[in-house]
Amino acid sequence: MAIEKTEVVIVGMGAAGGILAAELAKAGMKVIGLERGPRLQTKDFTPHDELRYFQRQELRPDPKGQPVTWRQNTNQRAQPLNTMSYGNQAGGGTVHYGSVSWRNHEDDFRVRSQTIERYGEKFLPEGSSVADWPISYAELEPWYEHAEYELGVSGKAGNLNGKKIDGGNVFEAARKKDYPLAPLRLDQASTIFDKATRNLGYHPFSTPRAIISENYKDRPGCTYCGFCQAYGCHVGAKSSILVTKLPDADATKNFRLIAGAMCHRVNTDNTGKATGVSYYGPNGAEETIEADLVIVSAFIYDNTRLMLLSKTDRFPDGLANSSGLLGKFLMTQIRPAVFVGFDDRALNVYMGPNAQKHSIDDFNGDNFDHKDLGFIRGGQISIGTAGQQGGPIGAAMNMQPPAGVPRWGAGYRDFLSKYFQSHASIGGQIEDLPYASQTIDLDPNIKDKYGLPAPRLTYDWRRPHENKSVAFMHDKLEQLGKAMGAKLVWRVPTGPGSPGGHHMGGTRMGFNPKDSVVNKYGQSWDIPNLFILGSSSFPTNTGFNPTLTIEAHAFYVAEAIVNRYRKAPGALA
Repeated sequence: MAIEKTEVVIVGMGAAGGILAAELAKAGMKVIGLERGPRLQTKDFTPHDELRYFQRQELRPDPKGQPVTWRQNTNQRAQPLNTMSYGNQAGGGTVHYGSVSWRNHEDDFRVRSQTIERYGEKFLPEGSSVADWPISYAELEPWYEHAEYELGVSGKAGNLNGKKIDGGNVFEAARKKDYPLAPLRLDQASTIFDKATRNLGYHPFSTPRAIISENYKDRPGCTYCGFCQAYGCHVGAKSSILVTKLPDADATKNFRLIAGAMCHRVNTDNTGKATGVSYYGPNGAEETIEADLVIVSAFIYDNTRLMLLSKTDRFPDGLANSSGLLGKFLMTQIRPAVFVGFDDRALNVYMGPNAQKHSIDDFNGDNFDHKDLGFIRGGQISIGTAGQQGGPIGAAMNMQPPAGVPRWGAGYRDFLSKYFQSHASIGGQIEDLPYASQTIDLDPNIKDKYGLPAPRLTYDWRRPHENKSVAFMHDKLEQLGKAMGAKLVWRVPTGPGSPGGHHMGGTRMGFNPKDSVVNKYGQSWDIPNLFILGSSSFPTNTGFNPTLTIEAHAFYVAEAIVNRYRKAPGALA
């Protein structure tokens, strides 16, 4: 077994890990980053090939070799999920994601307090574990701005220093500066959506994206090729960690990335201090890195699994788990949707970026009165493409036809032929509340290709509270489809309660060691030289995509490590 020594080791080179690697290395710290997948280059994303990069899942984990299992409740035996949407390469999910980049609302950071103040404590859903974040929007706002300018985000402010601006999101929390780049161009679907929502009295705006609308920092602007969500960008216009922060880290000469490295243990000594990590290298051999500081920033399943795999006599229930909350409060966004089909116009939704092309925020968070609705919170609404992939395979796999249309054969072929160019999807992205019964643990029956237990999800969103919010949202989506003048408007079935998109939870951040796994810096309460970052630390969900918040928080944590922890290692207050 080879042993290597460094100052910092980071597990996972995605949205959080790539930023931490660059910022710590720029400050002179010696950093080694471990990434389970390969390190690709922009040239690897040509030629455009929907079959290769979508259905063959080359940019995502292999569900056979790296399985994740799911069951609805503890009475069932979990079965492997067929597909997974997160990343499996340097840059993580930012390589193939739709690049939608929201700031959280101010009240997203204080869901419990906001709900009690407005509606009373009895309005909190039974059984939920709704909590406030230990960090506020005001604390994170400078880092949201830093992330937008450092990486390159296109959009239009809707609340600039308290002034509401039409065309931006007027419900957003106040920002000090506008986006660094103008919004991306509108397509036909977005234009029709914009008009219809305005006619209904809503407030449409161009969805902010980490896709540069013009040349920025020596990268070319978007070409509107359509191979975006689920694909790597062939020109580097997508502001992924792969083309932004990893090159920054390389330039310092203080950073080294080891691709094809499967970390299976965080090592600790008899005092409980983290001493480094063990991993299987590209050739399958076990290797060890000794480090003064260990940062775990993989996807939420792997963050939790790694802590469980690293249990010791001192931490028999998993590393950093004195609270007993490790693996609890799994949340995913619930995504009701309708399809719209037109007989008199082409929408060509396969053109340009696919995901969440144009949005309204009127029914997200606490932006509307809930007192007579029987549920709290909500979700943003956007128009986009079927399954957020715009090609013919994406449409065929994800555009479930309305009642009366067969799912196979000549009838289905004719339906797709007629509506491929003249359909769109209108989707809600609903905030799922945290419940202690929704968990991530180790599957006792199914192992990955390394012989390690697969992460097991126990999750079912179909509870009375969530059913009400989904029914409310479905009604709004149908209303929007009809207001757009579509010939056909039909609902997408909600499914069996399986995990949706944008997963969060498992290593909750909080105010003290009893209510959480980590503090607001992602620092373990139990092990001060162990940090766990990413959406696994989010105490509550939101109706927004989590990536920009992950990135802003990573910059926030990097600053604290460089300017405070490095000078005086120990618990960050």
